Amino acid sequence: MKTATPILLTCPECRRDNEAERIYCHECGARLDRSALAGHKGGKVETAEELHKRMRGMFSQRRVKVQLLVVKAIKLTLISLAAAALFVIVLSPEVPPAVKSDVLPPQISLSLETLTESRQPQAVQFSEENVNAYLANTLKQKSKKEKLNHPLVAFERAFVGFTEGNCRVTIERSIFGRLIYSSGDYSLQVGNGKIAAKPKGGAIGRMPIHPELMKYVGFLFGDAVAVMDRERKLLSKVGSLELHDKQVVVTSAQ
Repeated sequence: MKTATPILLTCPECRRDNEAERIYCHECGARLDRSALAGHKGGKVETAEELHKRMRGMFSQRRVKVQLLVVKAIKLTLISLAAAALFVIVLSPEVPPAVKSDVLPPQISLSLETLTESRQPQAVQFSEENVNAYLANTLKQKSKKEKLNHPLVAFERAFVGFTEGNCRVTIERSIFGRLIYSSGDYSLQVGNGKIAAKPKGGAIGRMPIHPELMKYVGFLFGDAVAVMDRERKLLSKVGSLELHDKQVVVTSAQ
């Protein structure tokens, strides 16, 4: 009994043999010459309906392949964007070096207490340097009682920078010895026994954060703010806060 030999179509471009059902070459994609099928003994000429059905199936397969390629391209793009964002996050911004001093820092909390208890209008001026010295000492002492460190993340320091109408708060933490910085710019207002900090923007490393997104990243500053609760309550009792370049002026309530 003789076995029927399958019909093969040879690609005119790359000379690869293809199955009789193919329209385009499996190897190079060139269009195949199907006229040879009509003269083949025992060959069957396709009807228009059969050809249409077969063509639709082949294009469907191509559509699926294109969709898979698009999905892969999107995944690669997202991975690339995530890697770029991570790179920008771990880049250290320009920050002042940590200053160690044996001199006792100014007792800002005591000055605020005196100011809030005063019955006469008074104003106290604190320099950026004095505030940062106070923060360094206070957070060092309070961190022994409060939880400023998290698993794998160690709290290093917090410092502020004053410009006209703006206070920038920066938190320095370390992950496996790598310093990571998160910062936020705020305008401060006091009224009705409350101190309000309006976010104006921020950054993680050198990646900027839009002001509208700052409310979702409050956890980056929450632990440091919590341990400074006493100072926050004292500031809520003053009359006003004026932010200037390298200094802040606090006025007692009238």
